[in-house]
Parts: sequence; structure tokens; C-alpha cells
Amino acid sequence: MIRILNCLREQLTSAQDTDRHLLDRFRTTRDESAFAELVRRYGPVVCGVCRRWLTNFCDAEDAFQATFLVLLRRAARLDGDAPIGPWLYKVAVMTARNVIRSNRRRVAITGPMEHEVPASAPETSAERLDLDAALLALPERDRVAVVLCHLQGLTRREAAERLGCPEGTLSARLNRALQRLRARFGDSVPTTLAASAITLPIGLAQATVRSATIYSTSTLTAAGVSPAVVKLTDGVIRMFWMKKVMTAAVVMLLVVGAGVLALGVGGRSEHTAHATEPLTPSAPPATPEDPDPLKRLEKRLAALEKQKQLLDATLEDLKAEKKKLDDAKKEKDAEAAAAELGKDIAVVVGSGQSPTYTVREVVNGRVAEVSCSNLGILKTYLTRAFNDPKGPKQLRISAYKDHPTDHLRKVFAACAAAGYTKASFSHNDYRVVVLEGSIDSSSLQVELYEIKPQIKPGEIDLKKFAEPKKP
Repeated sequence: MIRILNCLREQLTSAQDTDRHLLDRFRTTRDESAFAELVRRYGPVVCGVCRRWLTNFCDAEDAFQATFLVLLRRAARLDGDAPIGPWLYKVAVMTARNVIRSNRRRVAITGPMEHEVPASAPETSAERLDLDAALLALPERDRVAVVLCHLQGLTRREAAERLGCPEGTLSARLNRALQRLRARFGDSVPTTLAASAITLPIGLAQATVRSATIYSTSTLTAAGVSPAVVKLTDGVIRMFWMKKVMTAAVVMLLVVGAGVLALGVGGRSEHTAHATEPLTPSAPPATPEDPDPLKRLEKRLAALEKQKQLLDATLEDLKAEKKKLDDAKKEKDAEAAAAELGKDIAVVVGSGQSPTYTVREVVNGRVAEVSCSNLGILKTYLTRAFNDPKGPKQLRISAYKDHPTDHLRKVFAACAAAGYTKASFSHNDYRVVVLEGSIDSSSLQVELYEIKPQIKPGEIDLKKFAEPKKP
């Protein structure tokens, strides 16, 4: 039945709608129909894995959505010619295992939840999980052949075309894999594999496409995606990072070990040659049959170059991840600043002979900042903000402690002329250091003190600064 449905699918889908084409179309144009087609193609296999490993229906749905979100995160690093189905199968098993580990840690601390569904018969679950474990234990080429032909329902010719290899090679890989599986589970393996893919619920498919659309806009602030799904996705991505780092570390250790071994063998060979050198001058010197040093050097250079490329790729990935974290921190700081400012408008008075005025207010949930160096411009901006029906009606003013009081009075007068009657005044953190005395050969006197401002922090009545002075 699965093969019949796949044949009908191939007839209805155009030749250009390959997996890579659909994935790129969704990433560039956010075409939901393209991602919906990917979910429809590989959803039954992924859903089968999640339902076999997870007895709780909600956990299985979260693992299903997280698997396809991992596909979005890793899309740029996937081999364009490799089929996506076997890769998604492996990611689904990784995600389901993460859910199980997380649930075990939670149960060990808080105990089981009341709403959790009890596990099914242990024999059936163990048999199904052993089958997935046996598939993952196969060599990658053999496992890919089994997933394409027995889980996705492709014919051997179709699978060979997907892999770009002769049909005979595909058949040899498939027969070798089935022989290993039959030795462990018996002759019913093909039937069990064919029943592994289950019908995908329409609601789950739609929810996955919707989550992918939201998640693709920002992997850091995907507010519309379930936090459990986002956490699962990040956990699997971290597993990919750790695998890459561990691979780089193993390669580095192998290269260093090979270099140390080569130096040790070379040193022993040299000492052995000196010890066995004949004593009679008439005997010709021995010429050991060492390998070609040029070829040996080329091999070491090739290994080091491969290691360098792997480390460079890891470094670039870590830099990209750091940039994402930095951007997230900036976004969080901006949101915190907007929350702190609220509906007020803040005026920061700078220092110097020609002070600047920085005006901050919240616009569309973000802090907007404008700077000017003229009191007339400041008055115009504040008048516009005050006359705006949706504009801020509360004012904050801050200045350094040593700022001239006469100039502050002019600032208060400009704010009053703009329409504001009261303001909250505060001081910026600034300590004034004054040096008094003369430098000579005997002594240097230094006195530190803090200027006491004439205008104290607190609420300021701006109306009295707008009134003209009495003669």
C-alpha cells in the first residue's frame, strides 16, 4: 500500500520538486506548501519512530515537531545529493531518546505526573526499540537502503536513483542489511519494517508547518512555538555540535599520536643503526630500506590540512552561534530598557561647554533615541511628543552632578514651554576629582571631594521655571 501511494505521489509531484528544492523554497520565500510537502513525504516515518519510543502522546508530538525544526536548523549543512528521509529517521530517534532522558531526570526528582499514560506491554516496546537500535547499528549505507525501501516504500530502482548508484549495488547493501536483521529478529523483519510508518494526523502536520514558519523567522525568539519543542530542538543541535567537536578532538589526538610514534620509531631506528654498524672499515655501510620521506611528509600534511579544515569549520560555527547569543542579549537588553522606560520620555543632559541633549522614548515596544545640541530643537521635539494624543505625558530629566545650575534652569524652562508641568530629576553617576596645590620637589597635595549640587534629585515643578523673573 505504501508503494502504491508513493507511485501516485511521484505522478502528482513535478520533477523539479525535489527535497532540496522544497527546503530551499521554504527557507527563502517562506512557502508553507513546500514545507507541508516535506512533512507529508516523511511525516509517517518520523511519526512512527516517535510513537514507538514515546508512550505519552504529547511527548511524541513534541518530538515530531522538534525533528522537523532540526531539519530547518541543519538545512544549510546537509549534503544536497543525500536523501533527507534516512537523515530524518536518525534525528527522530535522537530526539525521542532526549525526551526519555529528560523524563527520567524529571521523574527521579519530582515523581511521575498524574496525567502520564502508562507504558504499553514491555515485550512489544522492547522489540520495537531493539529494531530501531539494530537499524542504527548498521553501517550508514546499509541503513539508508533499508529506510528508503522498507520504511519509505520506494522500489529498489527508485532508491538507487535517489542515491546515485547502480541498482545492483543498492540490492547488495539491502540484502546485507536484511541478513543481519533476520539473524536477530527472524524472517518477519520486512513485514515489521513496512508497518513501522504510521498514518500522520492532519492536525499534527498542520501544527508542524505552522511552528516551522514561526521558528524560521527567528530561532531565538520563536514566541509562537512550544517551549518544550524549542528545548528539544536546541538539545539535538547541541548533540551535533558535540559530535563535531569530539571528532575534531579525536583527529587531533590521532595526528599528534602518529607524530610522536613516528619520532620514537625514527629515534630507535637511528640508535639501532649506530649499534649494529660493523667495526671493520672494509665492510660497506648498511642502507636501511626506509619508506620514501617525501610521501610520508605528504601524508602528514594531508592529515593536518584535513584537521585544519575541520577546526576552521567548527570555529566558524561557534562564531555564528556566539553572534546569535550576542544578538539575543542585545534584544533582551533592549526589551528590558523599554520595560524600564515605560510610557515616560527621558531627557539626558550631557556635559561640556556645548552640552548635548539625548531624548529617549518607547516606540513600538523599542527604545528610540534622538540627540540634539540646541535647546530650541529640544523644545520642538518635546512639544511634538506632548501634543501627540498617544505621546508620553511624564518626563524624566537626568544630568551629571557637576552640571551648571543656570543651564539646568534653562533646560527646565524649555521642558515647561513644551507643555510639561512636572518632571522627575536625577543625577548620573559621576564623581568629580579636584587637584589643589603645586607640584615641587618636596610635596604634592591632592584633595578629593564631591560637588554638592544645588538642585537635588526628586520631583521638579517646571512651572516656576517658566515664569519670568521679577524685576
